[in-house]
Amino acid sequence: MIDRWKGTVVAVLAALLVWSGPATASENADIVITVNRVIYPGQTVPADAVVETRLRKPLRRGTVAIHDAGEVIGMVAAKTILPRRLIAPSALREAYAVEAGETATIYYRKGSLTIAMDAVALQSAGFGKPVRMRNISSGRTVTGIVMPDGDVLVEAR
Repeated sequence: MIDRWKGTVVAVLAALLVWSGPATASENADIVITVNRVIYPGQTVPADAVVETRLRKPLRRGTVAIHDAGEVIGMVAAKTILPRRLIAPSALREAYAVEAGETATIYYRKGSLTIAMDAVALQSAGFGKPVRMRNISSGRTVTGIVMPDGDVLVEAR
């Protein structure tokens, strides 16, 4: 009879040792953000794929890990991200505001003069970044800065 209860008591004690109550600030360093499915390059990381994972061993000194889900959700995978593995910050990038091959409006401004024209992006770029565009009408290539609304601003030299 004692042998029958012995296994149950050991299981209960093991469960109590594993669960020690709410996590403290020092224990939060043992929780990292991972994903629950493969995210391929170019895919946006959805909120339902992000999970918190408790590490079995502490991270090695100098290893960078993501501890905040907000740093992952909505980002685009630059490399393949595997489930339940550490996500390197270099594996994520901001979503592009202008994708290569998309048509966007270019605004050229000099003083009070403003000229708008349609152009095709020759490369992808994020907000505030330079992007090369080809004017649809003339075929000329210009470089401008991507604005928050996705338009491109070309400044006079």
